[in-house]
Amino acid sequence: MNKNVSPARAAAFEILRRVTTEDAYASNLLASNQYKKLSREDHALTQELVLGVLRWQAHLDFLIEHYSRRKLSKLDGEVAITLRLGLYQLRFLSRVPPHAAINESVNLAKERKKESAAPLVNAVLRSAQRDGRADLGKTIKDSLERLSVETSHPLWLLKRWIARFGEAEARDLALANNAAPRTAFRFNARRHSIEQTRLWLKEHRIEVRDSALTPKAFTVKGGSLPAQSEPVRDGWIYLQDEASQLIARLAASNLKSEISDLNVPPKVLDTCAAPGSKTSLMASLLPEKSLIIAGDLYDHRLRTMKELNARLNVNGIKLIQLDATREAPFAPESFDLVLLDAPCTGLGTLQRHPEIKWRLTEAKVGELADLQKQLLRNAARQVRPGGLLVYSVCSTEPEEGEEIIAWFRNEHTDYRDMTRERLTELGIEPWPLMTKTFGARTYTHGQGTECFFFCVLWKRK
Repeated sequence: MNKNVSPARAAAFEILRRVTTEDAYASNLLASNQYKKLSREDHALTQELVLGVLRWQAHLDFLIEHYSRRKLSKLDGEVAITLRLGLYQLRFLSRVPPHAAINESVNLAKERKKESAAPLVNAVLRSAQRDGRADLGKTIKDSLERLSVETSHPLWLLKRWIARFGEAEARDLALANNAAPRTAFRFNARRHSIEQTRLWLKEHRIEVRDSALTPKAFTVKGGSLPAQSEPVRDGWIYLQDEASQLIARLAASNLKSEISDLNVPPKVLDTCAAPGSKTSLMASLLPEKSLIIAGDLYDHRLRTMKELNARLNVNGIKLIQLDATREAPFAPESFDLVLLDAPCTGLGTLQRHPEIKWRLTEAKVGELADLQKQLLRNAARQVRPGGLLVYSVCSTEPEEGEEIIAWFRNEHTDYRDMTRERLTELGIEPWPLMTKTFGARTYTHGQGTECFFFCVLWKRK
């Protein structure tokens, strides 16, 4: 690599190239062994550049077309990535000197054997530097297109949100998606005492506070807690979104009240369990002799779960390879609790996975809803009378949430929506979260968490 291109920018370029050409996920690449040799500072800059470019891609592409006076489709793909990186630094990273952003972008183009494009890269970035942070979006006449550029979200998704929330709230949600997520976690007393972990955090000047949403969940208020830090690496704490923790607690914390014979350990099935965040939390909340079966379609994802359970010192979870689109290999009505955290669009995770919004189509929402119905129908067969069925998706769209439950309850009249009651039992005020029909929701611009839909269903005896 050219010595005039920093390791962070070279790594960011390569990750963005793979995200674009291979449909890879940036978070997976950033966590891969390939980039562990980067210094802490370089890794932090790489992450900032990659996620920043993906979050603001539509905005950056508008700037590219404005300053280059040509359509993005006419540009070489690697040149477009180089320009996005340069423009992101100029527009969003005030701590990066403009000359460094420009010079390294030009050198990056040359390193990628795009010497003929180097003058274009230089010209575009110098023009952008002269304009500073001028709001060029004002020149766009169509209000929806202007909002798409300003918030860097696809037109079809903003149109949906405006219809549901109005333009102001749609804007708030989109802009919240473009912010870095706050760090949320839970303590893991099975690996290290909570008191000692708190002491470590204090010694390293990491300030934490209780979650405003979820009992026994915490967020980082000051300092940094990266994945490579000792408490995370050694399983003293586990990084997990507050809403994700809430769903596991709604399922497991209230389960004892639904078990008719308290002398019999509960039986739990998690049908689409990987990567295991909710499963491992449920295991820590349930009696030690509970039967917890966690299934996933793919063997490599089960291996990841096995590694996670070992790191957290969580025992008693039986992992099985399971195709949840088919009938489960158990007798019907075998479980006190069935959790279905269903495959979904992932539109609730755009802070962490911004590339999703550029890959997803509106048609895919309906396709996934059909899959979710099939999964929910099969999961329901395993719930005993008096047991619980918990359904969740990290999506903003009602087709994957409220409409799924409406369809399900029309087909299964023996199930009752108990979400409000369960939230109340956990000491959570339910009304800010409840939807107008079924279940509850969290939103990035509201609760500061990932956008989740969840519903706790009780099967009548």
